[in-house]
Amino acid sequence: MQYKKVGLFISTLLLLQVGFAQRSSFNGNWQFIGQEYVSKQQIDSFRRLGNNWNDQFLVEQTNVTDTTVTAEARNLNLQLRTLAHKTWQRVALPHTAFPEPLVIVKPREGIAWYKKTFRLPEGNRGKSVSLYFEAAMQVADIWVNGTYITRHTGGYLPFVIDITKLVRFNADNTIYLKLNNKANPVVPPGKPVEKLDFIYYSGLYRSVWLDVKDPLHITDAVAAGQPAGGGIFVTYPQVNKAQATVQVQTHIINEYPRARRFTVEQLLLNERNQVTARAVSAGNNLVAAGAAHYEQQLTVVRPLLWHPDHPYRYRLKTIIRSGNKIVDERITPIGIRSFEITKERGLLINGEPFKITGTNRHQNYPYVGNALSGNASYRDAWLIKNAGMNAVRTGHYPPDPAFLEAADELGLLIINCIPGWQFFNRSAAFQDHVMEDIRQTIRRDRNHPSVLLWEVSLNESYPPAAFRCRQAEVARSEWKGTANFFTSGDSYFTKACWDVPYDDWNGDPGARNNTTYPDHPFLIREYGDYEFGGGNSTTRKLRGDGQDALLQQAWNLQWEHNKNQKNYPRAIGDLTWAFFDGLAGVVVGIEGWGVADIFRIPKFSYAFFQSQRDADRLTGAAIATGPMVSIAHYWQQANRWQTVTVYSNCDEVALYLDGKLIGRQKPDRGPETGYGTDFSNGGKPFDGGNANHLLHPPFTFRNISFAPGTLKAIGYIVGKVVASNQVSTAGPASKILLQVAENGKPLKAHTTDLVFIYAKITDEKGNLAVNATSAVTLEIKGNATLESPATVQAEAGIATFLVRTTEAAGRLDIKAHAAGLPGTVQRVF
Repeated sequence: MQYKKVGLFISTLLLLQVGFAQRSSFNGNWQFIGQEYVSKQQIDSFRRLGNNWNDQFLVEQTNVTDTTVTAEARNLNLQLRTLAHKTWQRVALPHTAFPEPLVIVKPREGIAWYKKTFRLPEGNRGKSVSLYFEAAMQVADIWVNGTYITRHTGGYLPFVIDITKLVRFNADNTIYLKLNNKANPVVPPGKPVEKLDFIYYSGLYRSVWLDVKDPLHITDAVAAGQPAGGGIFVTYPQVNKAQATVQVQTHIINEYPRARRFTVEQLLLNERNQVTARAVSAGNNLVAAGAAHYEQQLTVVRPLLWHPDHPYRYRLKTIIRSGNKIVDERITPIGIRSFEITKERGLLINGEPFKITGTNRHQNYPYVGNALSGNASYRDAWLIKNAGMNAVRTGHYPPDPAFLEAADELGLLIINCIPGWQFFNRSAAFQDHVMEDIRQTIRRDRNHPSVLLWEVSLNESYPPAAFRCRQAEVARSEWKGTANFFTSGDSYFTKACWDVPYDDWNGDPGARNNTTYPDHPFLIREYGDYEFGGGNSTTRKLRGDGQDALLQQAWNLQWEHNKNQKNYPRAIGDLTWAFFDGLAGVVVGIEGWGVADIFRIPKFSYAFFQSQRDADRLTGAAIATGPMVSIAHYWQQANRWQTVTVYSNCDEVALYLDGKLIGRQKPDRGPETGYGTDFSNGGKPFDGGNANHLLHPPFTFRNISFAPGTLKAIGYIVGKVVASNQVSTAGPASKILLQVAENGKPLKAHTTDLVFIYAKITDEKGNLAVNATSAVTLEIKGNATLESPATVQAEAGIATFLVRTTEAAGRLDIKAHAAGLPGTVQRVF
């Protein structure tokens, strides 16, 4: 959707005046108060120690068992009495109510209050006015101008409140939200955070939008509450290279007190803004307070199809005219594509075979949790695509819309998950909530070309088969036709109703299969962690654990990814757990399962997956492709296997030390070895084996003696040099180099953004001092704030800071310094 910003800020008040339908950011000028839960035991402990009790803390309360709103909850004045002597803090969205340290001992829970005062000019009187909340964690009570509106439950999906009858013009309007982020047993996921393998976090952590529309307008798909309807719904009954059919359903509501006549026009615009197809309805008549769906079809000759390797997108422009006036207009980015999945042929995209090499992602950052900027979500998608992966499972909840938009643009397939993880409640309230989550997830995301599978099951939760079949039935009721729609979910060794079930885990990662659904294709939804020891997995390695640990992780992933290929095409692909290191309520510390760390810094395994990408340069690819070579070694000392592994998609690699040839060889061709969590039971890491099913096996150089110097790898294809990479032994740490982690989305002035800053400790020549753990301090000059501490310890030579910029940021300088090292200053913009 195209968002147009209008109006200006005057003091703390937002003034907006619109013509036809407009959506504007409502993220600025909020105020906030947080009241954190503590236990009764903590209160008693404070009092015994003689500490003053600070009433900003609330006694931890038992969760409600249903979503009934009491009279007390409706009374704003009563609710605000507890805040009467508090000072409101000015904040902007996205916002975390209870920020966390890097290492979380117990995730913070409590009540978060938000309020915002805004104005609408008199010229907007008679318009339809609503607020669109992308998400709020996780039970929200809302008041507008003192009137209680509703309670929304669920922390990952949007909700809309219509304030048309409450808003005042040319006068102050105030909205209050009360959020409770504590787990609720009838609100999925439902599991207490201290038992959860991720964290709920807190606050208004996604964007809020103000919609001011003509009373005759296109509805919002979530607010409309129409099965397979509401808003704009685009499907593709026919797709081939010669011609495609684009079916558009538009839901329009007339909130005028009289009937209105209008036309619906659909324009399909290419990337050069040229009209490639057009459809205009005859005159329509809609009675007062009426709403209806309108179907139109566009024929596209020689369409440019959306595909992960060349993700071409059109823009569908929907125009509603009444008389000679445009009363509403909507832009919907779309991608014309077809999906087919069968046991015999696997996944076909636009009729062509496609193999998934993918991963799982939690969206959280350190310190701020899920309160990411849109650019931060884009950078995550860019890193995943740049790693050579082509699919992401959004475990275990629907992602930020910005992440899906990035997936559409970059060419990442999405396995879209409803909220749920290892918890099932037999109460009707919980089960009904699950079904509503399915409906709203599909309504929100159905037009994204990147969404391949709808995971509408509760992950690892083992509900009855009848409940899972009901989940699949509800999901299908939200789709038009049968093409391009596939549900997915866990098998649990009991057959239910999924189109693409996941593999039946039987304890042997070398025998991935699905015996529960023998006639179905399946997907390997997670590998690389649990089967190598779970919480004690040899795959869970932090960057600070050192070179050999990271090599072991890369080997584990190679070993299993290689075996997974034997199941293709029935297994349409496999997904690592997970792409970024994570944080969990059930674990104290960082879980090091990622191919990149929690600060988004790649590990050796990142280069392994890059090497599985084809060496051809893809025309139309969103990220540069082609030949690559990467040395998986710090070259500070020999590793314990006395090997050097080079990841490459070339057909030959030569390795040199200070210009002297060590060896030139073809890819590894050794045998497969047996399963063992640390490969002590028959497995032999780095012996040149376990690569016989890979598209591009690594190059393992054995019996390598270490000597300080520069190690260089040169990649050849058909005898021609096409790529190179080198690492050098680092000397003493002597300086700090600063790097903004832009990752496909540059940090710009006058933008609200969230970005990592890397302070790299290097020797005089710029070689990373991977053993450096010095404390580094970052100073900022400009309109930006540090979300991380100002001083952090370097890990494997890199100290990482998290910086948030604002629209007022017109110049930003950063300075880093550490004991014994000269300071360094860099202008970011």
